[in-house]
Amino acid sequence: MPPSVDFGVDARRDAVLAAWRASPTRLIEDARTEADLAEVGYRDRLFTELAANAADAAAATGVPGTIAAWHGDDGALHVANTGRPLTPEGVDSLLALRVSAKDGDGQTVGRFGVGFAAVVPVADRVEIRSTTGSLVFDCDRTAQLVADLDLAGERAPLLRLAWSGDGRPADGFDTEIVLHPRAGVDVDDLLADIADQACDRLLELPAMGTVRVGDASVTARRDDGAITFEPADALPGADAVWREAVDGDVRWLVRTPLPGAGEPEVLRTPTPTDIALSVPARVIAALPVTPDRRHLMPGVDVGVIAPGYLELVRGLPGDQRPALVPRALGLGPVDTRLLEAIGDVLRVGAWVPPAVGDDDLVAERALVFPDLSNALAAHLGPVLADLAHPDVSGPAARGALVSVGAREIGLADIAQALADVDRPPSWWAGLYEALAPLVATAQDADELGALPVPRADGRRNLGARGLVFAPIGVHAPWATAVAAEAAHPLLERLGAQPVGASGLLADDALVAALADAAEHGDDTEVAELSDAVLALLAADDDAVLPPTAAAELLLPDRDGELVHVDELLMAQSPLAGVLGDDLPFAFVDDALVARHGPSALRRAGVGWGFLTVSEEWPTSPDHDLDDEESWWESLPEPPATMTAVRDLDLVPDDRWPQALTLLAEDPATAPLLADRDGYTARWLREHAQIDGRTLGSFRSPDADDFAGIIDPLDHPCAAALTGVLLTDAVPDARAAALVLGNLGDPARTVVPGTALRAYGVVADAVWGGSVDRAAVIDVLGEPPAARTLAGGVVDDAVVIDAAHFAAVVPADRAVVPGLPTGPGAAKELAALLDLPLASDAVGARIVSVGRATTWEADPTALAVAVDRMDSLPRGTVVVHDDLVVATDTGEHHVARWIDDAGTVHLSRRQPATVVP
Repeated sequence: MPPSVDFGVDARRDAVLAAWRASPTRLIEDARTEADLAEVGYRDRLFTELAANAADAAAATGVPGTIAAWHGDDGALHVANTGRPLTPEGVDSLLALRVSAKDGDGQTVGRFGVGFAAVVPVADRVEIRSTTGSLVFDCDRTAQLVADLDLAGERAPLLRLAWSGDGRPADGFDTEIVLHPRAGVDVDDLLADIADQACDRLLELPAMGTVRVGDASVTARRDDGAITFEPADALPGADAVWREAVDGDVRWLVRTPLPGAGEPEVLRTPTPTDIALSVPARVIAALPVTPDRRHLMPGVDVGVIAPGYLELVRGLPGDQRPALVPRALGLGPVDTRLLEAIGDVLRVGAWVPPAVGDDDLVAERALVFPDLSNALAAHLGPVLADLAHPDVSGPAARGALVSVGAREIGLADIAQALADVDRPPSWWAGLYEALAPLVATAQDADELGALPVPRADGRRNLGARGLVFAPIGVHAPWATAVAAEAAHPLLERLGAQPVGASGLLADDALVAALADAAEHGDDTEVAELSDAVLALLAADDDAVLPPTAAAELLLPDRDGELVHVDELLMAQSPLAGVLGDDLPFAFVDDALVARHGPSALRRAGVGWGFLTVSEEWPTSPDHDLDDEESWWESLPEPPATMTAVRDLDLVPDDRWPQALTLLAEDPATAPLLADRDGYTARWLREHAQIDGRTLGSFRSPDADDFAGIIDPLDHPCAAALTGVLLTDAVPDARAAALVLGNLGDPARTVVPGTALRAYGVVADAVWGGSVDRAAVIDVLGEPPAARTLAGGVVDDAVVIDAAHFAAVVPADRAVVPGLPTGPGAAKELAALLDLPLASDAVGARIVSVGRATTWEADPTALAVAVDRMDSLPRGTVVVHDDLVVATDTGEHHVARWIDDAGTVHLSRRQPATVVP
């Protein structure tokens, strides 16, 4: 062992004592300064500072250092290290305040000369045993030397006076610190804390290679940016693997695999400061700090350390990189500035893994597609050079990338980016297969509305809508079909239609092709299209040519002339038999019928039954229909859809029975017979005749309410003519006039009750406003005779406008406007029949005497209420033993009467002749 160096501690001690004695306040100042450093600046930093000193000692030799801590047999905490031993300059630093023997050039950790003060809170006596000599610091010995001085209640400083010692460091170490603990300090607790810090100090201090705590030892291994510890189970944290990126004197580290959210990190310079950081990594940087190593010096821009963060990110596997994008809010000014600087670095740096290839993408130009699959990446990567890898396309990673400038794209962006891409159909089929799992909703499908689709004709469609999957072997020159090699179920979800004959015939392109051929093409082109249409109809018995296409279809007639299909008839069609010999149609070519079959020709639109015209939102009566203008004027407003049977005026009067059968049995025309307001039903009602009478003068066979009044139509299909024939209501003035006129026909036998009910239907319709009284009178011309309760037809009847008049008006003169009898409906019926009301025509007065009472108090009144009323009236009622009313025809014994004042009179005697 080399000889001990004379550090001159005796002279130093005498000089300090002399200074204290010369200025006793200097002693107090030194004591308070040491207390401040120990209790404020360097509290809880014992192992941190000792490890920093050990690292500087090791760095001086260029050999990775070892530091060990153990509980000695003497009860003290022993901390020993390898490296340069104690030097005179080091002693100067230890015995002075804020004087360091280190040059502070960034190669050493210590620079302020105060870090050793971290021993003060835990020890009253400290030994420094080095191979060059030993020192002893002893608080009690110092106190004895200054016992005659006033310390003003301060504890004597520990580190201002030293004595030479005779101890030597433990074998294998160059320096050993022996801390004799203060009262209340537990050495085992200190060792446990050192064990917890061991791996952190090895990370912070590259000059240190090994830390031993008691019998446990851990060594840091640095290899190509990775830092590991051996053995991995020796001390807390030794099982971690750290990635390191070095940028000058700045070191960025991150633990792998990346841990979840934990306690915030702190800035390390290289030992921990009190500056909390939310950056998801650890940084060790030689930034200027305050002497207590807890804060940065004023004016320091922490942003200068950010560039190294990019290399740290790039050093991780691609799928882990987004986790290092800071997402938290700053924990303070320093953290906020660092987050901002890191964000700037990550925004313009190339670190985002690409979908294909090895060159990282610049974040602010990167494109991120949510949940990108490997298959889709393989297709899109060569097309979208800035597309990020599937590994960074999940929700968390995607959000991180977007926060530093990457752009999230969707299905619509993909469709747009592929607009000009030229690839074979099989490539597109592979792309559709990769996209299919992502199209789950109608919105997804809409976003791919412009996705290119190769067509069978070699061209390319932007979007699948309007395209079809044509059956193999089908020739449909108008169809825009998907190329067979590109066919995929996804295209159907995007709007392409797998079609058979019906779908191809419904294609709007067919309408355009037929119209263009008719206007500009030659007969050969027209024949090719028509043959293709008829072949499709013949191949599928359920296919029908839509009206829009049929309107443009030209077929040859028997003379070889091309004729619109709606001007052609089949030779054996029932319409030909109905319309007679003077037909406005030509017969279709017999050879065409033989080649494709009658069914195909009929479904193409060649006439078999009555033809129809149809228009959405018609604006005027311009459909070349008989009496169309009159029908149009009868409508309150133009209809949304107009469909009507044409050529009805061509039916001879004697063939209407056959025509009605044809109309009722044809699915295309039968629904129009039920639409009373439609053109077809109205025309038939007013113009079609059976036995010389218009159909509107007949009733439906099941409309029994008008039995005897309106004749039922005797026809097998009468039940289908619900919009043509009269039912149990009077829908218009013409029907009301018909009912009234027939009721006044004495040649008809009508049951009185049926007449009463029919008058009520007409009166209520007029009173309710659904039928105009003036219009009915106009149709009638002259008021008809009236049918009374007795069943006879008379000219001098009276309309009963209140029920009690029925008891005094003879049945052979009484006309009742339905039940219950009301003055409003009675007034309308009287006007229609030009008859007086009973209340005006019958002069009646009560000649018997009654007793005024109330409904609640009189049994007779209560009995009437129970028998005839829905609820018990309130107010006055006059009860007569025998209620007698006198009229011009004599006296009448009645059960009930209402006088001119509206008071009800009742009879205790209930005459058998009372009409309820």
